[in-house]
Amino acid sequence: MRVQVNLKLEEELVREVEELVRRGFFKSKKEAFVTALNLLIRKYKAEELRKRIDQLRKGTKSLPSAAEEVMKEHEEDDLG
Repeated sequence: MRVQVNLKLEEELVREVEELVRRGFFKSKKEAFVTALNLLIRKYKAEELRKRIDQLRKGTKSLPSAAEEVMKEHEEDDLG
């Protein structure tokens, strides 16, 4: 389902988008704006995910690194 959104933008912003369309980066202003909004949404979602991962890491700092434990096991197997 598509929804129409009417908004007023700064003239300079619209000119910049029109220039991107003229230079062939986008087929239309609509494509440029949709792409920009999708990128903005992805940016915020990625930042949110990064924060959640950082919180998880903080909670597991005292635990041994899984990679280090695997490497240690391989070294012991190589020696033994």
